[in-house]
Amino acid sequence: MSDTLTPVLRVRPSEMSPHVIVVGDPERAIKVSEHLTNARQIAAWREYHTYGGEYHGLRVIATSHGVGAAGAAVCFEELIRAGAKTIIRVGTCGSYLPALRAGALLMPHAATREDGLTDELVRHELPAVANLNVMYTLREQARKHNAQFATGIIRTHAAFYHGMTPNPHQYWMDAGVIGIEMEYAALLVIATLRRVRAGGIFVIDGNPAEAQDMTGYNPHKQVVEDARTQAIQIALDTLRQLHTSEQA
Repeated sequence: MSDTLTPVLRVRPSEMSPHVIVVGDPERAIKVSEHLTNARQIAAWREYHTYGGEYHGLRVIATSHGVGAAGAAVCFEELIRAGAKTIIRVGTCGSYLPALRAGALLMPHAATREDGLTDELVRHELPAVANLNVMYTLREQARKHNAQFATGIIRTHAAFYHGMTPNPHQYWMDAGVIGIEMEYAALLVIATLRRVRAGGIFVIDGNPAEAQDMTGYNPHKQVVEDARTQAIQIALDTLRQLHTSEQA
């Protein structure tokens, strides 16, 4: 295998690991690296910042993918081409569940495909579904960390701020969808197409159904920051447990 740099992420296969966490924010990639030993930055270009290190002896990569499915897909594709085999997205989301507020977690096993990208990759009949082993292990680790969480289907939607087209939050709430975010469906579809496994854990930072014009939205509350730390720890423990079970 060639050890040349990937075109956009600028990482080499020799620097990669099969075990990867992806996040939207480059600062959150740094937060992941702070949980690792011997951590160092491998690459940084545009919104794509990559760190590598060890978590209890397991080499882990953390990469930021920015906002939106199209740009995130570049990240997911190149990570897989460089050697990623398990990818967990640690993200933020809006909750559609009245009982779960900022600081709680969602762990969706599937996503709607309103991302604006995946229809260019495969017919819409293919669902965006997570790997069951990843999701079962995330749930197990969340319970060990005493996290407040829900499972179900999340909505992946391309627009953050909306224009003239109404955003049917209530429609999806009535359908039983648990929340909304912007990149998860792209990860799940690409993982399916490339034969790797993927899943996700999301920190709730608001409820868009209650303030559809985004009035009062503040994703920087301390309770959200604390939950991000918890979600990162759950994701890392999940990667470790999956690896350990494979070695048994």
